[in-house]
Amino acid sequence: TMDQRFGFKDFVLLMLIVALLVSVWLAMKQYDRQWDQLQQIQATQKDQATELKHLSQLLSDGKGHASADLAEQLRQLREQMAAAQTQPAAPEGISKDQAYQEAFARIFAPRKNADFSAGDWYVDAFGAAVGKLTPLVSTDAYGSLIQGYVQESLASRDPETLEWKPLIAKSWTISDDGLVMTFTLRDDVRFSDGSPLNARDVEFTYHWIMNPKVAAPRDRAYYDKLASVEASDDYHVTFKLKEPYFQGFELAGGMSIFSARYYSQFTEDKFNDSPGLLFGSGPYKLSMDPKEWRPGSGRIELVRNDKYWGAAPAFDRIVYREITDETARLVAFRNGEIDVYNPQPDQYVKLKNDAQLRAEKDLHEYESVAGGYRYVAWNQMRNGKPTFFVDARVRRAMTMLTDRAAMCRQLMVGLATVSSGPFHRLSPQSDPNIQPRPFDPDAAKKLLKEAGYEDRDGDGVIESSDGTPFRFKLIYPSSSTNYQQMAFALKDSYARAGIMLEPDPLEWTIMLQRIDQRDFDAMTLGWTSGVENDPFQIFHSSQIGDGGDNYIAYRNPELDKLIDKARVEMNTDKRMELWHAVHRILHEDQPYTFLWTSKAVIFVDKRMHNVQQLKLGLNSREEWYVPRALQKWGR
Repeated sequence: TMDQRFGFKDFVLLMLIVALLVSVWLAMKQYDRQWDQLQQIQATQKDQATELKHLSQLLSDGKGHASADLAEQLRQLREQMAAAQTQPAAPEGISKDQAYQEAFARIFAPRKNADFSAGDWYVDAFGAAVGKLTPLVSTDAYGSLIQGYVQESLASRDPETLEWKPLIAKSWTISDDGLVMTFTLRDDVRFSDGSPLNARDVEFTYHWIMNPKVAAPRDRAYYDKLASVEASDDYHVTFKLKEPYFQGFELAGGMSIFSARYYSQFTEDKFNDSPGLLFGSGPYKLSMDPKEWRPGSGRIELVRNDKYWGAAPAFDRIVYREITDETARLVAFRNGEIDVYNPQPDQYVKLKNDAQLRAEKDLHEYESVAGGYRYVAWNQMRNGKPTFFVDARVRRAMTMLTDRAAMCRQLMVGLATVSSGPFHRLSPQSDPNIQPRPFDPDAAKKLLKEAGYEDRDGDGVIESSDGTPFRFKLIYPSSSTNYQQMAFALKDSYARAGIMLEPDPLEWTIMLQRIDQRDFDAMTLGWTSGVENDPFQIFHSSQIGDGGDNYIAYRNPELDKLIDKARVEMNTDKRMELWHAVHRILHEDQPYTFLWTSKAVIFVDKRMHNVQQLKLGLNSREEWYVPRALQKWGR
């Protein structure tokens, strides 16, 4: 037999096994310590919350009496609680799955920074008063911004890769033909009142949007592409499209989810008429009962959702002040009363070279394909009667009377580029062969004469064949000096061709009403954009009525067919060819004078950290934070 001696190789193998066992034991101990630490943090926060409530009651004894010692104890306790909140909701690999970690990776990332601290407020300002916060019936960008903090969708788009990632849904499957999408929802999502969010809420949301009694024509126009949304159980919901649609997944994954329990208590009329019915599962909620919110307070406050299921952002509160005067907004920013400031172009030049301001504020400049465009819209029908602008020759003439290049240089101080259509020049949707119509007053006058407009009585104003003078009003937001400057520049330019423009500045909510009622001659505003635009809601003739966004009564059957065809074309290259054809028709018809796309400019207080410039602009405010030493609100 062979000699059974214990050799050197055996000794090395034994040591490796011992080391492996020790490593496993240490990992298990570390896991236990992390779990115990998490439990201890949660217990401490609970105890501190109880103590804070007790101290607050002592400090407010109904007689206004409070000791300095108690006040100091309260201040220290608040700081301890804020410090505790800097800990992640759950250390990686302990109690949350991979989908959770992926969904909140950008929220967790700054917590690794040495100066990270939760707490403080983010304070911003709107340049106009907000009339409605109720989802679906609110039609302006301000309301949409607020809703984004309160409501959530099944999936969200990564701001760097632009790919969809899980949020309320932890996974999904899509059929080979793209017509059927089934989402598996998380089982731990809660609305802000603690009630669970499940697939029944998703199904309810779809039916609420499609309810013709709900004032949501804009959303219905898109969700009409769906044949059905059905929940098979509490955590599985299936979306079925009537036909292929290039934004099919965005319809399903990007739909903001309503609580069936909360919203079913309202009739359709009550929902439509209520200004503040904003409720959801997001990280923030309104600081008051949504049923009690009314416009006119001068500020909108969101507070941390204490029942939030996900990784909570750093800020305790998000505040939007309504400061309609631009000078007042700048003063508030200089004084540290608001944290960000979007300057008008004329202000930008001065502020960029303001050494004192630059010492305290960071300047961010960027151009995004989703940045949108400025336009003048020519209403073709008003009060059931055709306007001057029903003739495409007149609309083309109006564009050639508009010196857009000069406006980009002067009014926009070089921060803008002339547009040729609704698609950003950096987007593959835009036909690169189309050049913006030139500034050419002589050619414009010839077109106007062809359309029957000339000065028939020698008064300097051109008239139609029946003697009607070419006079019209241009509505625009009264709170913006930039729009005002643009309106007066257009007035001077058109006057040289015998066209009388009367500037008609309107308060924001009044302007929205006039647009919805189609009660205007011409108007100027800007459209926001997306990664790939769908022009259906704005230019398709089916969207003229029922509150659609084709508020200028523009009709072109050929364009309708192209838009319909592009929307169901799933091959990207073929779809871009169709969008190019759409671009060419809009360039020819000029339902809008497409003015320009612009570079975004924003000043941010240096106390804000983790501010990043990404493909679609600055990163979400939910990723920002203020180091403890720089915090000043809510302490």
